[in-house]
Amino acid sequence: MKKIVLCSGSKCCPEALIDGNAVIITDDDGGKVTLTKEQVKILFEKME
Repeated sequence: MKKIVLCSGSKCCPEALIDGNAVIITDDDGGKVTLTKEQVKILFEKME
């Protein structure tokens, strides 16, 4: 497992937890979304 804190220098610091093929993103309020690595790849492709 790998944990990445997504801080932009402000109070808001979501976290991404990579566990095998799952990427679990947790917001400051405890809300979670689970994506596959393939879905994350598509997300990044669409953002450009």
